[in-house]
Amino acid sequence: MPLYECNEHQFVENIRRLLESNQKFLVNRRVTVHDDAKYGPATLPDEEFKRYQMLCDRKSVGSTVFSKVPFIDGFHGGRFHDTGESLHSATALKFPRMSIPYFRVEYSVNVWGGTYFFAFDVLFDPEIKMEKRSGRQLGKGALVHVIRYNQPNEGIMTINLPKEVMVFDVKNMVRVVDHSSNF
Repeated sequence: MPLYECNEHQFVENIRRLLESNQKFLVNRRVTVHDDAKYGPATLPDEEFKRYQMLCDRKSVGSTVFSKVPFIDGFHGGRFHDTGESLHSATALKFPRMSIPYFRVEYSVNVWGGTYFFAFDVLFDPEIKMEKRSGRQLGKGALVHVIRYNQPNEGIMTINLPKEVMVFDVKNMVRVVDHSSNF
């Protein structure tokens, strides 16, 4: 079964053509959460990195990121990062200490035994607050920065499809082999 990867324009154009040909089809959307260190503060463009500048610093895109203040990563089980700690690098760290979780969004259409799909990533939104915490490294009742990652807006995870198209959210996508074309 062939698998065709498309960009957004190609995917929408293929759907438009299917609508014009009066073919019956389903558009599936699959959203999965990933935290595999694919994204981190070292690889972010400067305008996105500004959201993290309260906690960390870097010289340029791709350079090593160091923490400026002690902080707690609330998304990763309360992981504590101390001042001056190397958090992320585009090339040098094999196991980055700070990663940004993201949603992997995949749109697909199965037509004539082939699957056309378009996939993209949506990063979680960071939220940095000061909180009173106690701990072995902090002492009792210390004020410390805490970073949490909030889910992105649903509108960011959608693409503009023709209004005649219904999109089905799929929890567990199973590739179906269409044997009807063999007869």
